[in-house]
Amino acid sequence: MNQTQERAPQSIIRPYAAGARRGLTREAAARLASIGLVLFIALFFVGRATPTPVDLRNAAINMAVAGYGFDLLGWEVRALSEKLGAAINRPSLALSAKGETPTPIELETQTVRAYMDRAQRMGALEGEINRILAENPGEIQGEAAARVQALQAQIDALRSQQAATRVTVERIIERQVSRELVDAGVDIAGHAFPPVQFTFSEPPKKLVVSPRDRIAIIYYRMLKPTIDLPKIEEAENQIDSERNLSAYITRIGGLGAYPSMVVDRASLPWVLSTVAHEWTHNYLTLFPLGIRYNASPRLTTMNETVADIVGDEVGEQVLRRYYPDLVPPKEAENPVQEPLNDEEEPVFDFATEMHKTRLRVDELLAAGKVEEAEAYMEARRQEFVAHGYPLRVLNQAYFAFHGSYGTSPASSDPLGPKLERLRALSPSVGAFLKTVRGFTSPEDVDAALEALEAAGTP
Repeated sequence: MNQTQERAPQSIIRPYAAGARRGLTREAAARLASIGLVLFIALFFVGRATPTPVDLRNAAINMAVAGYGFDLLGWEVRALSEKLGAAINRPSLALSAKGETPTPIELETQTVRAYMDRAQRMGALEGEINRILAENPGEIQGEAAARVQALQAQIDALRSQQAATRVTVERIIERQVSRELVDAGVDIAGHAFPPVQFTFSEPPKKLVVSPRDRIAIIYYRMLKPTIDLPKIEEAENQIDSERNLSAYITRIGGLGAYPSMVVDRASLPWVLSTVAHEWTHNYLTLFPLGIRYNASPRLTTMNETVADIVGDEVGEQVLRRYYPDLVPPKEAENPVQEPLNDEEEPVFDFATEMHKTRLRVDELLAAGKVEEAEAYMEARRQEFVAHGYPLRVLNQAYFAFHGSYGTSPASSDPLGPKLERLRALSPSVGAFLKTVRGFTSPEDVDAALEALEAAGTP
């Protein structure tokens, strides 16, 4: 099923009114889902020993988001069917039949650029609609309603154009990323394996739960992307208050399903890196490191950090080959820092400030000062917002999620710098990937580093 071809509403006014009329139906469905979940849990434990505290905790967390679970299997079936059709019809071949001026490669890159430009335009229009709705709570009327209708009409027109070329654009990007992987030596008989497969789709949201007295993911679940902010905040608050836990529901930019899901409301460099990032997860699934993804928090961090390193490097290589004008200029290794005038304030750097925040939170939690740590995080969240970074939540679960990426400023795990050092010592990104794929513990990273440094690899 072509998800981007689903018929969009002609205006945003009617769906909101219809949504109000259907409210009782959705609530009833949620109640039925909750009852069904309770019955399932009861039947599941029939004949078993008494459920463990973890079983009961997870069931209670699920109740907070009952009716919003994401159907990954159903999505996979639809996406794979679409990919099979694209493999048979090969829609991108039509581009090469238009002659040699411009060349087929130029036509492909132009098609990708046009698609991404429209996607970002749609994102900006949706943001404008959200701004108007936020400024006009309740039923909007008059000039605001007319403005929303006009914006929605533009989105509908752009969506139709996107639907006509989405599959073609996906195939082009898949080939471009595949070529870089083959050049890196991650191939079988000249083809990237597993094949690079992704689809532009709105990925599910992710619920992450952490204890309050430490930072760790003790539970997570994928949720429907349509879950709205009021329900998100209600579920987070329910988990926080009833279970004495820290909860965080967030959007994600991609999901390493197969095909991978990647959101298109972003820049082309980000999309290319994300496609390569999610392919890396699919690749690692065939080897010990990926198989052990959920075996421990540190193995999760290893997987995500490797995917970040490979995704960023391969994405940049694709950018340099096909879209060189989009490559950002290299920053000087030792830039000259001009002294600040007395009237100038230091620049607020997100990465530096977030890493500083994480380290302080770690210190407070290690000392058992949970409430002090939470008060500190809220004060820092407000400071980030004041500097233009609209963080909705900054809590233990936030750090548990974002900290699982070792290269993130929200991480305090030394595995990130160690894996970056290992990549620097490896002759290529392919060699790096072949080294780390067999890792089963953080100690393997230390052993590989020692071996390469002892060998005198520059």
